[in-house]
Amino acid sequence: MADRTIPSSPDEPFPLDPAFPLDAVRAMPKAELHVHLEGTVDAPTLLTLAERHGVAPPADDVAGVEAWYRFDGFPMFLERYFTVLGLLRQPEDFAIVAERYLTRAADQGAVHVEFHVSATGHIVEQHKAWTPLLDGIVDGCRRAEAATGIGWGLIPDVSPHLPAVACAEAMEVVFAGELDHVLAVGMGGPADTWTTDDFRPIYDRARSLGIPAVAHAGEHGPAWEVRFAVEEFGAVRIQHGIGVMQDPEVVELLVERGIACDVCPGSNLALDAVPGVDAHPLPAMLDAGLTVTLGSDDPPMFRTSLLREYELAWSMAGLDLDGLARLAANSVEAALVDLAPIDPAPIDPASIDPARPGAVGSADGNDERRRA
Repeated sequence: MADRTIPSSPDEPFPLDPAFPLDAVRAMPKAELHVHLEGTVDAPTLLTLAERHGVAPPADDVAGVEAWYRFDGFPMFLERYFTVLGLLRQPEDFAIVAERYLTRAADQGAVHVEFHVSATGHIVEQHKAWTPLLDGIVDGCRRAEAATGIGWGLIPDVSPHLPAVACAEAMEVVFAGELDHVLAVGMGGPADTWTTDDFRPIYDRARSLGIPAVAHAGEHGPAWEVRFAVEEFGAVRIQHGIGVMQDPEVVELLVERGIACDVCPGSNLALDAVPGVDAHPLPAMLDAGLTVTLGSDDPPMFRTSLLREYELAWSMAGLDLDGLARLAANSVEAALVDLAPIDPAPIDPASIDPARPGAVGSADGNDERRRA
């Protein structure tokens, strides 16, 4: 079993290390490029959805649902994930989820979020109509945008545990609909079927419509998944990608092409993609010159948040404020929309309250850290 011990601040639902420069990192404009809409359903929202549909929830209160969200291994995680999918039934369900998460993300300094949406899962497995579902997501995102100013976009995902033919038919439904908010087509889940089924035509079809490709690769699997995603699917960004460090040639491929990896340390620890905190390849990825962004993946299920992912990177790689600011700047630069460039220089320490735990210059701060 992996060591899931993660340093822990009272300001976050999942506390951070008090030495972490929380105010400074919160103030850094950042994008979150790897987060699944369905995976953002926290315990209060799950209870809301269950009540809306007269369904018995997995537990009767927030603490119980949070305990239910604790799982052992990938199969148990998927069981929870598909339970949540089953509670998303009406457009307003999707609107509630999107609005609540974007509001939380904006509070963490996010200026833009790219939601992965389980398009083929909803259409093929849940037999849902895409247009009402999309309308609900867009409505919720617009509500959050009006309240906070946060930007957003959508990445409909292909589920490779489903037959490629069924996925292609489902994606044609997506392509026939409103595409103004679709930033890319993604691939979620394990790569077991990539070489036995043909998903490439889906990406070819997307490119014919001007829609780029991204893909989950090298999460639990080796570096060849990353190469395959880039060379066969045409991926312009990789979700996870931590397996890339097994092959220097694939590392070089990503560096040369400027392809970012959207890394989720909290998810990797929760799903045993790495045996422990010290074994995570994030420091090596940064040292190799890879462009890394941070995402929370399915935050309540992994007991994490966007700021917690920055704390994990800070802890794992010994980053100073310059290094943390570089990660934030990477996320803005790797977004699939043009965002205003940000200076990777950190926030002026004089603007942070030195009395706050973890503030820059506070007594518990740590100046002996490195740049990314």
